[in-house]
Amino acid sequence: MRQNTIVEDIINIGKVLYQKDFIYATNGNLSVRKGSTVYITSTGLCKGELKTKDILEVTLDGKVRKGEPSIELQMHLGIYKNRKDINAVILAHPFFTNLIGIQPGALNLSSLPNMEEHLKKIEFIPNIAPGSQELANAVVEAMKKSNIVVIHRYGTVTTGSDLLDARYKLERLEYLARFLVFKQIIF
Repeated sequence: MRQNTIVEDIINIGKVLYQKDFIYATNGNLSVRKGSTVYITSTGLCKGELKTKDILEVTLDGKVRKGEPSIELQMHLGIYKNRKDINAVILAHPFFTNLIGIQPGALNLSSLPNMEEHLKKIEFIPNIAPGSQELANAVVEAMKKSNIVVIHRYGTVTTGSDLLDARYKLERLEYLARFLVFKQIIF
């Protein structure tokens, strides 16, 4: 995958996630690993309005070539260092997953067909200060057991072999959460 394609993919997925309300305002971040380089979104920008210059290059050891990356850079780098099979990370703030994710265990994968097959397992961690090393460490540890982490009252981290894989996990997760919230309301 060429550098231009990676940057274009991040920009396009950022737009999709913003339009689907999985991220809002300037929250959320996306990254892709290619070799020893990580392409990550700049801090403080709307992911639905990203430009080429907003995607930064960072080495796996954390050297930023230019710009100010997401406050969750250490989380992204830690995941990549510990999971060689992961090449994309999305930290999002999907409303229904955050709502139902307040109750660990409420995201029952057996509630809908194929969710266990696609999502396999969801790890839950407590709300820890965004951007902190403590949060990065907790997510990295949880990622040793799963490709999806729900952070209590904060958001979700989905990972994949590429950005589409991570995005589809996020979409399935949010669909499941929306289904379960409405199921509680109706029944």
